[in-house]
Amino acid sequence: MQMRLWTVGVAATVFMIGLANGQTLQRRANVTAGGSPDRGECRIEVTVDGAAEVEIRGGNATLRNLSGQTPQWRRFDCTGTMPANPANLRFTGLDGRGRQELVRGPQNGGAMVVRIQDPDGGADGYAFAVTWGSGNQPYSNFPGGNPAQPSGRGGGGSRYTTEQAIRVCQDAIRQQVLDRYRNASVAFRNTALDNNPGRQDWITGLLDIRRGYDRDETHSFSCSVNFDTGAVRSAQLEPLERDRYMPGYGDARKSAARIAMDSCQVSVEANLYQRGYQHVDFLAINVDNRPGRNDWIVGDARADIRNRSDSFTFSCSVDFRDGDVRSVDVRRR
Repeated sequence: MQMRLWTVGVAATVFMIGLANGQTLQRRANVTAGGSPDRGECRIEVTVDGAAEVEIRGGNATLRNLSGQTPQWRRFDCTGTMPANPANLRFTGLDGRGRQELVRGPQNGGAMVVRIQDPDGGADGYAFAVTWGSGNQPYSNFPGGNPAQPSGRGGGGSRYTTEQAIRVCQDAIRQQVLDRYRNASVAFRNTALDNNPGRQDWITGLLDIRRGYDRDETHSFSCSVNFDTGAVRSAQLEPLERDRYMPGYGDARKSAARIAMDSCQVSVEANLYQRGYQHVDFLAINVDNRPGRNDWIVGDARADIRNRSDSFTFSCSVDFRDGDVRSVDVRRR
């Protein structure tokens, strides 16, 4: 009898945990005046402590808890109802310390889904914007003030940090990949602020797109970001020549550093995959410029595991003559 009661108690506990993690909160859009008939915009703000998804279909949205504490709605404002197959859909993350990304677009009348991962303790506010239709000036239809600024942390004239601008750029590029290749996966190889004169508001880098088994394609990308609002003015994604950056081919012959960085990235990815991580993004990678460290590659990366995203610093000792990695050290921040 006691065993049966214990079994029932365990089953009830598991059921309640599953119910809490799967909890959903519905919300109807607050449609504002001044919308354009050929385009639309929505601004969404939520509070998350753990992981959650926002699902948008037409003028309705569902906030779904994936892990952690129950998320909360703060805002769902639109200039109009999102159509079933919106043209030129664009997602822009505006605020939040963790990671937010568009994981599914509303193709063929389906729902649009944005996943939010808050890795730190305690809840934080997250804001993002979605635009669709003609034109390339986001959020202009909202009356009053600067609609690109969320009402929570990050508004009031504060500038976006380089890390926030990189995140916004990566989200915009992911959306372009989703629009072009649908189910392709993306791995950012390196992302950095452009340090050329007159380009301080540009983010540039390289990424790999996997469209099937053993079909990795390397692309370059660049974004012009408004550091005052976090809005992406433009985002370009361009394919590179096949094997251009592989050891022994093309530009790689001219750059031993490029070969060393590629080798280091492969080793870092292998290290994180062995630890159970997925979707490794390289935020920065460079040759160590400290005395006596000119054969070291250092940088920052981010990877996902069990509904959260962790940040890492890494370093590789590399033989610049042939690209062999002598050692690799990957540490979580």
